[in-house]
Order: sequence, then structure tokens, then C-alpha cells
Amino acid sequence: MLEEVGIGCTSCSLGTCRIKDILEIHNLDTEATRVLLTRMGRVIHGGASFEVPELARKAAPVNAEFCPPIAAMVREHTHILRLIARIPDLLVLLGKDWEAGARLLERSLDFIRNDADRYHHAKQEDILFGFFDADADILKVMLQDHTHGRAHVRAIAGGLADRDLARIEIHLKAYGELLTGHIQREDTILYPWMDRTLTMRQVGELFARCAEVDRAFGSSPRGHEAFVGELETGKG
Repeated sequence: MLEEVGIGCTSCSLGTCRIKDILEIHNLDTEATRVLLTRMGRVIHGGASFEVPELARKAAPVNAEFCPPIAAMVREHTHILRLIARIPDLLVLLGKDWEAGARLLERSLDFIRNDADRYHHAKQEDILFGFFDADADILKVMLQDHTHGRAHVRAIAGGLADRDLARIEIHLKAYGELLTGHIQREDTILYPWMDRTLTMRQVGELFARCAEVDRAFGSSPRGHEAFVGELETGKG
């Protein structure tokens, strides 16, 4: 049903969103709202008659580009996805040469903990999400994904310490699948909604606070990005 009105959500680990949030987050206009509610009504009521409420909605203008701080977060996603794309190669190397593979995996975990989590996710959790209702289901889903991702990272580190390749493979692949879907939801659903909802004052505050994070981390993010490049070229 959601796909019929252009909503391409991925599988959700939390549950179902409230209808009013779907209408707002996905920016549905009056006609798309009517179509969606009619389809839902047919499923809920079966052959019985029902009345679809007439909700006058005007889709908010969609910006051609994200505001600078959100655009920066989208760029940060590309580095995470580039690392995820190297997971099969990491696993092959671990199977052939444990010591060499373990060194690269340690550096990959450092990237995940310090770049993907402490740097990138901290900007989201500590700053961006603070401008929105903490009870919004979509934010709960994102935060739950972060929690699950950290659990996978701990399991990978444990497998590395125990030289348990099977455990590493299970959780490394699960982490990659989780973050791929997570980033897709953020780039195509969460960020567009947030970008069109933030006021100019809030964008300015977001920019200033994210700039403080960038200054605090200094050259560390660029070093982590360079490591991903090394992985891709086989020089890591």
C-alpha cells in the first residue's frame, strides 16, 4: 500500500508508524492521502462500507538540496557505505591470512567506533534529533538501529579477540545489512522530512553546533576517510 503512493520504506525493526506521522514525514498531498486511507480502509473493513475522512493536505515544497549540515551528514554516509562494500574482501582476507585480516579489521572497527558512531551518529543523536519530538516513531527506529549496530560491533570485537571467524562473519554481515537499510531510510525519508521542517534559525543553530563537533574532531574524519580509500585500493 505504501509503495502505491510512492513510499519506499525498508523493513522496520521497531514496528508500525502512526498514520499521521506517515502523512507528514512522507509529505503526502490531499490526493495521495485519500488513496492511502482508502486502501487501508479496504483492508481493515473488508467488504463493509466505510468513510474516508477528507484531510486537506498540501505537500510542502521539496528543496533541491539539503541544508549544509544535513548535506554533510549525507556525504559522511558515503564513507560508511564504502567501508561496508569491503566487508566481503575483509572476510576473505581473514580466512586466508588471519594476522593481516585482523589488522585491517581492527582499523575498520576503529573507523566504525570513532567516525561512523562517535563523530557521525553523535551529530545526529546529540544535535539534529534534538530539534524534533523524541517520541516520533521514526526517531525511535533510527536510535534502535544505532543500538543494534553497536551490539554487532561489540560482537565483532569479541570474535576478533577469540579468533572466531564464524562469529565475526555473522555480525559483520549483519552490521553491513543493518547500516545499508538505515542509511537508505535516512537519506530518502528522514533527512528530507527534517530538512523541510527545520526553520532558518534552527538550521543556523544546527550548522554552528555541527561546526563545533568538526573542530573538536580535527583531522580525524579525514584520516578515517583515507583509510577507506586504502581498503579500496588494497593498500591498507
